[in-house]
Amino acid sequence: MGNRRRVFSLVVATVAVFLGFVYWYMIKCEGNWEGVPLEDGMEHELGAFENVLRADVSFLSETLGPRNPAHYESMTATAEWIEERWKSQGYEVKRQTFLVEGKECANLEIEIPGRRLPSEIVIVGAQYDTWPESPGANNNASGVAVLLKLSDMLKEQLPDRTLRLVAFTTQEPPYDNTESMGSLRYARRCKERGENIRVMLCMDAIGVYKEDPGTQKLPFPFSLFYPDRGNFLAFIGDLGSRACLVEATRGFKKGSSFPIEAGSAPRWVKGVCWSDHASFWKYGYRGIQITDTGAFRSSSHTTSDDTMEKIDFGALARITVGMYSSILELATISGS
Repeated sequence: MGNRRRVFSLVVATVAVFLGFVYWYMIKCEGNWEGVPLEDGMEHELGAFENVLRADVSFLSETLGPRNPAHYESMTATAEWIEERWKSQGYEVKRQTFLVEGKECANLEIEIPGRRLPSEIVIVGAQYDTWPESPGANNNASGVAVLLKLSDMLKEQLPDRTLRLVAFTTQEPPYDNTESMGSLRYARRCKERGENIRVMLCMDAIGVYKEDPGTQKLPFPFSLFYPDRGNFLAFIGDLGSRACLVEATRGFKKGSSFPIEAGSAPRWVKGVCWSDHASFWKYGYRGIQITDTGAFRSSSHTTSDDTMEKIDFGALARITVGMYSSILELATISGS
């Protein structure tokens, strides 16, 4: 009897240690930082950011509307508009073109060379296409608008590592997880070129925030550990991306005190692979999705009701500042 009790106690202790490690590794992976965030004292700038973001989301979702191969004219107009915006900011824009159903599609990229480790690359991306009949205000005009504002903020920076900003196409169904997916083609090309992608940050649906209880619905068991109010921005990585997840969230806090939650999870967990970051995982790179959790929060996420009045532009302005600091954190060599 005594031996059985000792074995039972040992098993219980082992399981407790294992569960504690899993909780720490998967749930408690948010970087720590104490201090005054950059957004403090930026009241005037945040108001200006909000106006620019609102105008960009309005143009994409209301003027252009659905943007995909089924609405090819709008999709190509979107690509041309992004390219012209980047050129007006002083960047050289490169295109990766490929055919989807006989139609030319393009990923767009700009780059800020690193001054100390230029071969190490931090990619920040957002897809500009939409679900077939959706205006895509939040999914993903919100991400594109922030991407364009970030490129404007970053253009005077001299990062240690190379920064590359990419606007991806054909991420949404029926092209997701197929050879027609823009980010999959892009990640494969990175691998073929032997590029050292340190991490890829994917901004996908980042504008919906709700304070009411029950507005956030995550799958079990994550629903036990994260808030039931949809008032936070989520940073989601796979198990191999945890270290970058800590860095990215620590950097975000240096820019903004906007609420965030972080989690690293196995790739089979529902929702973890639902965007362009997963294309980079397939080729051995680390990737993080930055999102308001999409369909786990908003019933209009993939529908014709994904319209701009559902977006909190004040939150989006603060998130822009946080992402600016997060990117610089990842692009800076520790101690420099």
